[in-house]
Amino acid sequence: MAKKNFIPLLLLVTALFITYGDSWTFLPKPARNASLTSRKFVVGLWPSWVKPRDLNQKRQRDIDELQTSPTPNR
Repeated sequence: MAKKNFIPLLLLVTALFITYGDSWTFLPKPARNASLTSRKFVVGLWPSWVKPRDLNQKRQRDIDELQTSPTPNR
């Protein structure tokens, strides 16, 4: 098997381990703790000042604005 075929497989296994490794009971306790620590590290890389946008809040503002604005004469 070519080396380039191992890279996506390795990335997939790593992502699965970081995501679900602490819930896999067949792993020894140190491996489950490593999974949890790795997940906290990866999540910690995301800057705290970046917050997800609340699209529902913007939609609600637009709806309220449309409801309070006068209707055009037709």
